[in-house]
Amino acid sequence: MKTLPLAATVWILLFMLISCRPVIRELPIPATTTSAPVNSNQEPSLIFFTSEPGKFQVWLPLSTDIQEFTIQKTLFQTTLECPTIFYRLNSAGAIVQYCDLLPQSVAPLSSDEILEQARDEMMRELRVKIETQQEELAQETYPSLVLSGQENMRGLGYDGTFKARIILVKTRIYLIVMSVYHENWCNCRDQVDQVVDSLNIDPSLSIPFEPTP
Repeated sequence: MKTLPLAATVWILLFMLISCRPVIRELPIPATTTSAPVNSNQEPSLIFFTSEPGKFQVWLPLSTDIQEFTIQKTLFQTTLECPTIFYRLNSAGAIVQYCDLLPQSVAPLSSDEILEQARDEMMRELRVKIETQQEELAQETYPSLVLSGQENMRGLGYDGTFKARIILVKTRIYLIVMSVYHENWCNCRDQVDQVVDSLNIDPSLSIPFEPTP
């Protein structure tokens, strides 16, 4: 079983969660550069990512630093295994995560109450200051909260901005977040809305099996 590279581990701990278990599956990726950040006027390309187990599709920035793992989170007083995919860019990061709630733990709650408690519990683990919050129907169907504000990405103060969307689909909670340093070395701040708003959930999503010739 592989462990995350130190730099990626520190980033994820600062960016995302405090209580995690070792990587279950890590995508093969090339080594990342350690050279100084270089500003570019070119936005990174976006790639279309499909998760059949997660039943979602999303546009994510092209990155050579991609981690896919399962993390333990405590939601509604229950410890859950939450699959996560993490894209790291120069001065930015994007995360897509979903957690399956126990039906009995949320049965007495309305969708608004579930989203609000999920927001408090999930965003508590991020170093963020929420400045705006809006209730929306994702895909005109699923209750969701859209959040934005400032983020302490390096542990040195609020040095970045973020946008997040939390979506409730029956008893599954989806979270997508993209954050960018104020310096915006990746020149990808203008892509935040496009990435966060692109998450499309399809409970019937199935990829046909095609045997190798």
